[in-house]
Amino acid sequence: MTEDYNKLIGTRVKMLRVTKNISQTELAKKIGVTQTHLSNIENGRAGLTIPNLIKLHEALECTISSFFVDIEGTVEEPKKEEVTLADLTELLLLLKKNKGN
Repeated sequence: MTEDYNKLIGTRVKMLRVTKNISQTELAKKIGVTQTHLSNIENGRAGLTIPNLIKLHEALECTISSFFVDIEGTVEEPKKEEVTLADLTELLLLLKKNKGN
């Protein structure tokens, strides 16, 4: 069971790292672990300690909950500055309405 969580969390760490365009070596240095250990975390072969979780959150500039999205049905709420599909739909409806005037 724990191994499944390690894999899910590790995949999330890797996704966030790649999204931020940070190499494994660079991120490993930022959080004070070896590149091999970070690779093991990302591949679910090593668990993530709380101190390393906090360091990753700071280094990747994300919320701590970002590492747990989609685990046990957890869904991250969109940030206020993000444009959602509902926002775009509402905007299109307003534009269509005003175009008719």
